[in-house]
Amino acid sequence: MPISRFCDFARATGVDGIEILDAFLYAPGVSRDHLPETADFERELSESLQGLRVYAVAVTNDFAHSDPDRVRLEQDKIGLGVELAERYGSGLVRVFSAHPEPPNIETSRQRAIENLQQVDRRSRVLVLENHGVHFGTPSEVLAISRGAGTGICFDIGNWLLAGIDPVRAAYELPFPDLIHVKDFIADPAGPYATPAGEKISGAFLGDGIVPIEETLTALFSRPDRRPVPIDLELECGEQGREATKEGVKWIRSLLAQLVSSV
Repeated sequence: MPISRFCDFARATGVDGIEILDAFLYAPGVSRDHLPETADFERELSESLQGLRVYAVAVTNDFAHSDPDRVRLEQDKIGLGVELAERYGSGLVRVFSAHPEPPNIETSRQRAIENLQQVDRRSRVLVLENHGVHFGTPSEVLAISRGAGTGICFDIGNWLLAGIDPVRAAYELPFPDLIHVKDFIADPAGPYATPAGEKISGAFLGDGIVPIEETLTALFSRPDRRPVPIDLELECGEQGREATKEGVKWIRSLLAQLVSSV
């Protein structure tokens, strides 16, 4: 979807801001093994925002790579994300650590920490997302975040993909700088799986097995809570547009209840 259509859709749902994904910078189906040109994208984005805020810029980096040239590219991707965040007034750049396979877990962890440390983030905050199995647990996210000096993007649904109770994670980690909300439903033909082997698919918010309300309640009850962006990231395929429209209504209703009770 072009960024102009994405912005139009965001306005139609009534949200006040967006997260820029680096997927917008690449043609569909093109491997992200190079640094893209951004002039046309930035021109289209500037013309399309029309009052929408850019809350975060997302970078799909992966420091599981060991080739020095590829590692530099992964760094440069984050550097580009920082530049875009500066230009469009976002304070957050969402990043990843690595998606390694054994026996490369330890070296990938250290590579991620060292390279995230070295990124010139200027006045922006790098926010590390909990993602994957190996580096998707609270202890791993915390260790990498502290080692690299990043903030945290707390993806409520992703915890299930690592076999972690999101409510537990809400109490074990520092308060996040960015929150992602998604839902899953048990589905024998689902494209995702938990560590226990349960297959799951994306679901409309509130229809699935992710304890969204309980997790947000836990987060909002923390003494270190503060206002942060909350993004919807729904994995609903062809129903994605409808799921997002309904999801915005659902999360706003839930947030109104939670805020009034805090």
